[in-house]
Amino acid sequence: MAKNTGKFEDNAMLNAIHNVVVAVDIQGRIIVYNEACERLFGVPARLALGRPVDDVIPYSGLMKVLRTGNSHIGRKFVSGNSLFVVNRTPILQDGVVAGAVGVAQEITELAHVAHELESVKQLKGTLETILDAGPDGYLVIDTEGRITHLNRTFAELAGVSMEGTVGRHVREVIKDGELYLVPLSGRSFPGEIVRFKGREAVVTRYPVERDGRIVGAVSRVMFKDVGDLLKLADRVNSLSREVGYYRKELELAQGARYSFDSIIGQSPAMRELKETARRVARGPSTVLVHGESGTGKELLAHAIHAASPRQHGPFVRVNCAAVPENLLESELFGYHQGAFTGARKGGQAGKFELADGGTIFLDEVGDMPLVMQAKLLRVLQEKEIERLGEGRTRRVDVRVLAATNQDLESLLREGRFREDLYYRLNVVTIAIPPLRDRVGDVQPLVRHFIARFNREFGVQVLDLAPEVWTLLQNYPWPGNIREMENVIERAFNLLDGQVIEVEDLPLYLRQYGNKRTPGGAALPRLLEQVEREALLEALAACGGNKVKAAGLLGISRAWLYKKMKHYAIMG
Repeated sequence: MAKNTGKFEDNAMLNAIHNVVVAVDIQGRIIVYNEACERLFGVPARLALGRPVDDVIPYSGLMKVLRTGNSHIGRKFVSGNSLFVVNRTPILQDGVVAGAVGVAQEITELAHVAHELESVKQLKGTLETILDAGPDGYLVIDTEGRITHLNRTFAELAGVSMEGTVGRHVREVIKDGELYLVPLSGRSFPGEIVRFKGREAVVTRYPVERDGRIVGAVSRVMFKDVGDLLKLADRVNSLSREVGYYRKELELAQGARYSFDSIIGQSPAMRELKETARRVARGPSTVLVHGESGTGKELLAHAIHAASPRQHGPFVRVNCAAVPENLLESELFGYHQGAFTGARKGGQAGKFELADGGTIFLDEVGDMPLVMQAKLLRVLQEKEIERLGEGRTRRVDVRVLAATNQDLESLLREGRFREDLYYRLNVVTIAIPPLRDRVGDVQPLVRHFIARFNREFGVQVLDLAPEVWTLLQNYPWPGNIREMENVIERAFNLLDGQVIEVEDLPLYLRQYGNKRTPGGAALPRLLEQVEREALLEALAACGGNKVKAAGLLGISRAWLYKKMKHYAIMG
């Protein structure tokens, strides 16, 4: 044994090598086995030397090298979690195979590095493909101002060839003479206008940093023509206006727009009303708001909802007088698909479902047909609705606020309003006094409307003429606050100056001022005369259109018909 290993006595050098080294003689017995072998195969050298290699290292491949005399170069094998590459070669003496040696090196880290390099290479190729395919132009330089990348879009815009540009200084290729300064200053230059071949483009330049230091700069063309930027700006502005419109419409449809601060009036009656409404708002009870047309019933309903625990829920308004009788049921309770000709596929939710978790405001509830009154009573009692054409009920959690300008007790006596529904709605009643009964609120209301229309019209009206103040404070305001709003708005359309004069007021108001004398007619007859003239003037101004005339006067269409009948005005 010693005779065969005499040439390999100096193992100190082999043990110092990190690589695995194992050698066998012609019989396949191990004659060299360094410390790296011990670590890899778990067999100490004293037990491995002299033994057949296949007993210590199965499938080593050295026996095949002995038999064939052929080398195995760059073969790989895995041991545990490590990857090795091994070279096996025969040992020749006088041209005859006398043994074989195997040298293995762990390449796990090298394999990871190679894989990362390949991934980086693929990523670089993918990035270049994306940059070339995109609409934006890109030019990249290093800290010396030499081009490292130029995509096709930028090349076409600058009128240069992509070939032969990489490695050249940027000022030799294009006229964008500022880019090479970016790595020196470290500053970005967003949205500058640069002229390329007679075209103005929007260019952004910014430095490229790596590990906290600047390694280059990028010039990016986002808009190859300034006109494209202007078109985009117009489109963005248009979309912004559209979004604002729909946001406003959504707020109008599902949210309360007013609070108690929106209710103008410091008269004792209004202070008491607001205090009562604030207390009522905190509870769950149904509220009936009573008042003449134009007194602000809907505004008060908004304020009650906004001050209630349901303020974050929807606020849904239904004008019972404006919806045709044959459509009111589907409007309130919704319908199932196929319920009637023209019914939307999938059906549609009604106002009560839309108000679930919030408040529903039933305006002009006194005009609701008797059939619908019975169905409304069931909703108030059972908290359930049933869509038109659908055979199942749906639970709803809704607080009901109702309003009317009619005398419901008179309607009860006439059989036009259900007694049980009346008592169900009349849990809490809030009566809004007409404007003629709170003259002290005229001035703050006028001031409020002047400030509002100053903003809307973009003018600066400062005051009313003294005689106008006197007239407005003495006028009985049959159309209440809505009529006052219309009067002030009309004056803004006609005035010439910063003070509203008598001639800026409607004709019927001027005539009322002329007819007011200490010895004049009795107040009721005078009011009727003024009211009739106001109706006639509004109808004439609107060409007989009753809907427009009602709006001009600040009253409902039903109230207009009632007044026309009272004064024998032919339609």
